[in-house]
Amino acid sequence: MMVALGVLAGCRAPAAVTPGIAWEPCESDGDVVAGDAPSAGTRVLCGRLDVPLDPGDPAAGTVSLAVARLPARGVRAGTVVIDPGGPGSSGVDHLIRAGRSPAGLPFAGSHDLVAVDARGVGASRPSLRCRTDAERDAARAADTGDRSAAGIARIEHDHEELALRCRDRIGAAFLSRVGTDFAVDDLDRVRIALGEGRIGFVGHSYGTRTGIEYARRFPSHVDGVVLDGVVDPDGDPVDAALAQLGGFGRAFDAFAADCVRRAGCPLGSRADQAVQRYREMLAPLRVSPVAVGDRTLSQGDAETATVAALYRQSTWGRLRGALAGLARGEGSDLLALADSAEGRMPGGGYDATSDAFLAITCADDTRVADRARWDDYDARARRAAPFRDDGRGTGRGPRGICDHWTPAARPPGAALPVGGWRSDAPALVVVTAGDPATPYAAGIEWARENGAGVVTVRGQDHTAVFRGDPCVDDVVSRYLTDLRVPPGHLTC
Repeated sequence: MMVALGVLAGCRAPAAVTPGIAWEPCESDGDVVAGDAPSAGTRVLCGRLDVPLDPGDPAAGTVSLAVARLPARGVRAGTVVIDPGGPGSSGVDHLIRAGRSPAGLPFAGSHDLVAVDARGVGASRPSLRCRTDAERDAARAADTGDRSAAGIARIEHDHEELALRCRDRIGAAFLSRVGTDFAVDDLDRVRIALGEGRIGFVGHSYGTRTGIEYARRFPSHVDGVVLDGVVDPDGDPVDAALAQLGGFGRAFDAFAADCVRRAGCPLGSRADQAVQRYREMLAPLRVSPVAVGDRTLSQGDAETATVAALYRQSTWGRLRGALAGLARGEGSDLLALADSAEGRMPGGGYDATSDAFLAITCADDTRVADRARWDDYDARARRAAPFRDDGRGTGRGPRGICDHWTPAARPPGAALPVGGWRSDAPALVVVTAGDPATPYAAGIEWARENGAGVVTVRGQDHTAVFRGDPCVDDVVSRYLTDLRVPPGHLTC
């Protein structure tokens, strides 16, 4: 992921000015080719917007948001904001690198595409970075599966230490003001700076939470909202985590069923034995990590690599090959998958995405006061995703790290939850049948409760909008243009 100050550096004189944002061409990676459109080669423009750290306290200072804009190919009729989710993913980087797909669709002929790095994320400043590279490496090597009393005490001690470290290094004033409530307030300030009365919004995964909350807080400022892989802001965090684990459990079963049909599958020839074979392959790593150059592959890294590869069916082949390598005593392919998921770069440094993910999630989630719920969670998690069960369950589980986190502040007007859909523009929900991270059932239920239109996508991938499926993208493009939800429940 390219998230650095360099995204906004080395620019020429401003190409255009919006009230509050001076637009300049991004660096050379900002070229976005809009298919065969006349404006092929249009460049993404970058800028910054200062917003209050705390809208209720003008004396608290400001934070600097990085913003990117791809101008409409023709006569502009509006703006659509794209949020890649995460939380913690860079919107600016996403538009620069992945903007080719939406830029070629009809709605981009009449709409600017805009993306924002949320406060603390990507090129926005200050940054939500609270761990050194060495600390990140050490955390990955730690055994987080020990469910003995001593093991749980050590895990919770590590959680508490990390929470304190983040508070001390980032500062409680900022760390407590990075949740979706503040992102929503910032988004409306971006809208004002763009000179727009209303904006369209496309949220992927956790970005849907921002879209839902924005439409709740500012219903008259919304032109249309596409929710691709719904994350319900009103959901219980423990139940949501279990539902997601169940999604990954089903994704692993689908991967295994595909694998065993192929010659040389490292999981054997029977799908009903694939989980057992997988755990047998990973078990030795707990005491004897596999050497990979001057590093080692731990059990935790192998599990991280597996989960990362299950997000998209297109990476199943890579996972299959990596597990075959492990069966031969080689760990480089699994470690590379884990490094990518963890944000570790070839030189050994880490980006700040993981820390931002943690800080924003903990700012958003309610704390779980009942210790028994964590014990129950651990037992249910093993049933929901058996491939994650290393056989060391004791009926006890550690408290989540967010229970130790710096308490979140709330900006004025952000009373959560605030009920159902309030905008006069109905939402369009896109749900993928086999999505491992944002389960299908949850998305369908949210759409039913809030009167949203629904597009079901066949497949096993996490999110589907602007990923090259003409059926999906045509529906989304038409909705963003005419703001009419397609009739019925469509299937792509």
